[in-house]
Amino acid sequence: MTKVELKTGEIFAGAGGLGLGFILAEHPIIKFQPLFAIDNDANSVSSYKHNMNWLHQNASSVLPQKPGVFNRDVEQLKIPSVLRWAKLEAGELDLLIGGPPCQGFSSSNKTSKADNKTDRNRLTKVFFDKVNDFQPKMFLIENVQGLRWTKPTDDMAFSNAQESMFPEYASHPPTNVREFLIQKATALGYQIWHGILDAVNFGVPQHRLRFFLFGVRQDLLTKPNSISLISYLNKLMITDHVSVSKAIGDLPEVGNGQSWNDDGYHPSEEEYVQKMRNFMVNGDLYDHFTTKHADYVIERYKKIPEGQNWKSIRNEMTNYKTVENTHSNIYRRLKRDEPANTISHYRKSMLIHPTQHRGLSFREACRLQSFPDWFRFMGTSNQQQQQLANAVPPLMASKVAYSIAECWLNIQSEEIREISPTSC
Repeated sequence: MTKVELKTGEIFAGAGGLGLGFILAEHPIIKFQPLFAIDNDANSVSSYKHNMNWLHQNASSVLPQKPGVFNRDVEQLKIPSVLRWAKLEAGELDLLIGGPPCQGFSSSNKTSKADNKTDRNRLTKVFFDKVNDFQPKMFLIENVQGLRWTKPTDDMAFSNAQESMFPEYASHPPTNVREFLIQKATALGYQIWHGILDAVNFGVPQHRLRFFLFGVRQDLLTKPNSISLISYLNKLMITDHVSVSKAIGDLPEVGNGQSWNDDGYHPSEEEYVQKMRNFMVNGDLYDHFTTKHADYVIERYKKIPEGQNWKSIRNEMTNYKTVENTHSNIYRRLKRDEPANTISHYRKSMLIHPTQHRGLSFREACRLQSFPDWFRFMGTSNQQQQQLANAVPPLMASKVAYSIAECWLNIQSEEIREISPTSC
């Protein structure tokens, strides 16, 4: 069966978690074909390129055409040039997706300077500037839930023309970034849906709350206010969550600061593990290495039970100036029979393996983020870990993509019914 292709572009692409989810959505009718991916971080771009090349070579039916992946500053991006490269006119791109850097909205990033946070917050506005230039049929922006309470930046203001068209924006300016994004998308001519989703409900073995805002151009709709993904998403949600042990329990034991370099790995038959191993040869295992922690840190780990954190060793946390202000996920030992907490920068958070007295390995953290075992991150180990921390879990993204495909089919069927003579 020939699938209907939706031409997709991605900005603020990072290492590719969101885009990969769309490629792996496995919808029976709709196929998302990525045309381009753009980000200003060279290591993330290298990761994106490497994995698109791998997937194209090893699973060409999934990715028959590689996207163009470019290291560019999205804010300075000239959209007419991108459209010419993609052989498109404004309005012809089916879907634009992206996740602007979210550190400024994140409660876990308390040490960033205020001006740096403000600069990063501003990039959500840049996303919609590019939506205005591309005029895609649909868009999807994702971010952390913190934008619900983050105040808008000074440049998140509407033009006089927009305020005259939407006078309520002048009389009721947005009090947080979420309100700004909703108003901005509406002003650009899109019907929208937005919501907070937990990755654990879509098969990812961790609790991770993400904000999604989806829009469809109004001229493509026959009914006003008809856009919602929640009915499609509800059909994909699971209640039997994937536990840490199901996700990483088959990975070989490694010690503190050690790396697995053998070819004798035998993956388990767990459904989740088999999903992560798709397209791979059994025996191959990449990036199963741990960070070398000092002996006193390992001794601390030994005293922390499953599911507990630094509070179990409060009296030993003498190297923390204000230990009471420490994030609850610092020095947390995962529970083997439950999903993980949010996997941020797992090494800096010093997340502990549920049964072994060491920090997580990089491959274990990738598994908990639902990155396939073939997915490799480029750069130094710290750069790889940061890319992973910033990423959208691909399995979560694939369920959102599947729901968008269902929504698009419904829009198309409504349009057919509207113009059909039998409907009169």
